[in-house]
Amino acid sequence: MTRLSALPQTIARLWASLWAWICGRPIEDELFRVTRIDDEPEHLAPRTLYVIEDAGQIWAAVMSCPGGCGQVLHMNLIHDTKPVWELTEHPDGIASLAPSVWRKEACGCHFWLRRGRIDWV
Repeated sequence: MTRLSALPQTIARLWASLWAWICGRPIEDELFRVTRIDDEPEHLAPRTLYVIEDAGQIWAAVMSCPGGCGQVLHMNLIHDTKPVWELTEHPDGIASLAPSVWRKEACGCHFWLRRGRIDWV
């Protein structure tokens, strides 16, 4: 597919994103979804919250920084260790994390992951 032939699809996707933003709704394919794994993957897929588990116990969540810096974010899910995040995995596979995630280094982004959507602080 050439760049010119991809232009209508790109414009349609941008228009849909703008309209969803105006209406306050996320586009379904832009929501973060949970993928359960045994070990951190070498390459992270976009809009995926990897939940690492061992023997059925979840212990970490990993995602690509939504701020665009390319860093990998690690959130502890073990309640005996601080800081700790609470993961909510909704029935439709959408993820929520609490409290907010604040990257104090690199890009410095600060956000909530609520019902699969990034809410910037």
